[in-house]
Amino acid sequence: MRIRHLSAGILAAALAAGLPTTTWAGDKADKATFEKSLTAAEEARKKAASAGGEWRDTGKIIKKAKAAAKEGDYAKAVKLADKAKRQGELGYEQAMDQKDAGMPAYMMAGGEPKKVAGTSAENKITAELESVEVMHNGEKVVVMRGHDKAATLPEEFLKTDRGCPPFCVQPLTVAEGVETVGELEVLDYLQRSAKGDSSILVVDSRTPDWVMRGTIPGSVNIPWDKISQGQMGGMFGDAGEASTADGILIDKIGAKKTDNGWDFSDAKTLVMFCNGIWCPQSSSNIGTLIKLGYPADKLKWYRGGMQDWVSVGLTTVKP
Repeated sequence: MRIRHLSAGILAAALAAGLPTTTWAGDKADKATFEKSLTAAEEARKKAASAGGEWRDTGKIIKKAKAAAKEGDYAKAVKLADKAKRQGELGYEQAMDQKDAGMPAYMMAGGEPKKVAGTSAENKITAELESVEVMHNGEKVVVMRGHDKAATLPEEFLKTDRGCPPFCVQPLTVAEGVETVGELEVLDYLQRSAKGDSSILVVDSRTPDWVMRGTIPGSVNIPWDKISQGQMGGMFGDAGEASTADGILIDKIGAKKTDNGWDFSDAKTLVMFCNGIWCPQSSSNIGTLIKLGYPADKLKWYRGGMQDWVSVGLTTVKP
């Protein structure tokens, strides 16, 4: 019998908050304990990768741990290595949970649906639209609806009592001038982007632990706390550093920083989403951008988010 976690949410919260997870941190840390921690981290990362559940930043954390050790800061190195180990463990656990739940093909990858007993030959997006081709990490993905009649929603989207705050029902209009969009509009933006329109960016505002469970093909992950610093009282974890936020605005969104503030004249049209109508992560990002002067007409909000996306059986991918 596989021992299940006490709560993946608890572990994810600990990671997001940067809580220490090692008994070796502090004055007891030395080269030997670091090497032991590093070995464990690399093994956990490899195990997660073998199950398709590796987090994108685990490798970066390991590199930072090695750099800290090279500088002789073994306390910091051990802490980073142990964090990478925990991420590997969580990534593997999430991947195995998905397999245990028997997730339908459309939740795991793009392309043609898996043909199994009890499938439906026709389950179009609309009466006229069967599928949409988008690009995700340089690869073509065919977005369509699921064809498995027995498919159900993944467990994380079945809960109705989540606790408010922070999981409060979001308004239909997130901010004046910001358009609220649905699945068909998101698909249109994704298709335009895939055809070379570089002025559009579909943004998954969720934290990496959620993104690893599946995201909308063609979207880019910009975690809410990398932009919305200090928002929501840190209820989802520590805020990103200011330099990180500036880098995102400049490098990914196309903004320019001037002596008089931000210039968004050449910034992209952002289509932002998170988990659903109970999730304030994308709305927090939109609120922050509006305060910085981002043009409201360049912000689109997919209020239904991942919960609505999977509820109609649309393709998701892992990052």
